[in-house]
Amino acid sequence: MSLTLLLLTTLLFQFKAAEGVEFDNNQFLIYNKVYHEARLTLFQDKSVGSYEHGLYKDQLWTLKPHPRQKGCYYLVNEEHPQYRLADSKHTLIAYSGHRYADQLFKLVDNNDGYYYIYNCYHTNDRIAKWGHENHKTGMYGKDKYPDQLWRLVPRFKANFFTDLVFHFDNRQGSTDIKREISVTTGVKRSSTETIRSKTTYSQSIEASLSGAIKMFNFGVTSKTEFSVELENSFSKTTESAWSKTEKITFTIPAGKNFKVMQHVVKFDGEFSADSCTLLTAIKIFESDTAEFDDPDKFIISSAGQ
Repeated sequence: MSLTLLLLTTLLFQFKAAEGVEFDNNQFLIYNKVYHEARLTLFQDKSVGSYEHGLYKDQLWTLKPHPRQKGCYYLVNEEHPQYRLADSKHTLIAYSGHRYADQLFKLVDNNDGYYYIYNCYHTNDRIAKWGHENHKTGMYGKDKYPDQLWRLVPRFKANFFTDLVFHFDNRQGSTDIKREISVTTGVKRSSTETIRSKTTYSQSIEASLSGAIKMFNFGVTSKTEFSVELENSFSKTTESAWSKTEKITFTIPAGKNFKVMQHVVKFDGEFSADSCTLLTAIKIFESDTAEFDDPDKFIISSAGQ
């Protein structure tokens, strides 16, 4: 593959991955279009506004779908999970009491990567930001302006690839060779920082995986493999049990070129301490030459094939 083609397929993969977003039970940082660094925020005094500086979990919102009103969501704050956004008499607030219809919002795609966020009860009201100051954020129900458009950035972005676990070229050898190799499966985090809510963390990863899988031509076996391994990892009560490492003895036959490959999904978090990796199935490849056949298409390329 030429360098130009490789760059094009990588760009295509990144573009398609950006499109593959699952809303239900996923978490997002919500950026304004005009004030492009401003993110929707629930402050310590429980007022709703926006913030343009450091990233904090009070800027992270879970989209919880209503069980009957299709396309309508509760926007629940990660740092203060008892609070949901509400359009109370055309004023944007956070509310922790009973659920009412004015706490439901829907996303209307503007077909440019941004969305209007409409209230499902006050159907003309949209979330807007009309100035640089944090408090200049609220509901607006008249003419449309660009400062009513918002970009939803998922907590995680999923990237698929196939990793080389082990390779040994024994084509010049006259005897079999044994090698003991450590193989890890499950979810491995890149940080030891405590996860505030394992429920929202796992739901966001599952939503990220689901959205990304929809964009690519994975076979049924691969889709099931990723989903089952992720579900199995998160079913463990302790984070240390999310992954396991075992030693496997491989036999490299005489006269064979031998390698072991593994499916990997890397979840890049908007918060660096969130990032993790899902390691799933392994497969042995043997060849009489420098090249390896892949009839089952186990190896995932940058285009997700």
